[in-house]
Amino acid sequence: MLGGMRAMMEYEEATHIYRRKLLGADPLFRLTPPRPSAALSHFADNTWYLFDDDGRLIARVSRAGVRLA
Repeated sequence: MLGGMRAMMEYEEATHIYRRKLLGADPLFRLTPPRPSAALSHFADNTWYLFDDDGRLIARVSRAGVRLA
């Protein structure tokens, strides 16, 4: 249970970093970035792979930063 809670907190942090990066990249229009799917996103090799509800990769979040797909 504790491991699942920690993974969810890490997912939320990765999502927050992704959204902050996307909002900062678009200061003119302030488009709301798509929310990643918690069910489809996963963590591997010290990187969060964030997928949308359609299964498309939208971003990779690691300590090095955010890479938008």
